[in-house]
Amino acid sequence: MITTIRSPKMVIISDLHLGNPFSQTTRQTLRFLKWAANEGFDICINGDGLEMAQGSVRKIAEEMPDVIRTIKDITRQGKQIYYIVGNHDMALEHFLEDWGPLKVSPFLNIHSGDLRVRVEHGHLYDPFFVSWPNLYEFLTHAAGWLLKIHPELYRLWIWLEKRRADWRARRSGIVGEPPEFKEAAYELSRRGFDVVVFGHTHHPGEVELENGKRYLNPGSWLLSCHYVEIQNGTVTLKNWES
Repeated sequence: MITTIRSPKMVIISDLHLGNPFSQTTRQTLRFLKWAANEGFDICINGDGLEMAQGSVRKIAEEMPDVIRTIKDITRQGKQIYYIVGNHDMALEHFLEDWGPLKVSPFLNIHSGDLRVRVEHGHLYDPFFVSWPNLYEFLTHAAGWLLKIHPELYRLWIWLEKRRADWRARRSGIVGEPPEFKEAAYELSRRGFDVVVFGHTHHPGEVELENGKRYLNPGSWLLSCHYVEIQNGTVTLKNWES
């Protein structure tokens, strides 16, 4: 299992949820992956790339051939693709080795220039997931059925999240996130990491930690096309326009 790598150029995207009834960005995602490889970037998919908890079997079956073809094309170019396991694709824990062209791992430590970057999906720091795992799983599957009936219900959920996010943002720094994510990033930074990258929350943003280190989240491509770019020790949150 690969958990520590050196990469001068890498992009990190999170929460693609390919196969989710709400997802309409598969083609755009594949264009981004091809663009990144052509620009010389390695690629890290930071969890929930495949939707196994709420996915439509028909939708996954329709989309996977193009996804697999794109991944094979990228690896033929000599670029690496790393896949970190999230909570919607936890079945991939059974493949914590090289899985064909993908290198699957629970987290990734990246050395780039003089910088150390820690990448985790972040669900282990979600207070709801940690405190009530069975209820969380039940509601996740229940929401999947609701999305199959009316996918736009997900947009309503995100709107409600942001409506109650102001007071949390004062503590976490990223609108919509519980403060536990910033706290977890700070604890990881104390282990020697200069930058910490989570996904999971679907809220893109960046915050400086108390010790001058940084925490970034590229959000979810269900809603916006943000990504984290690493170039020779410089880490930037960007928005990709196809």
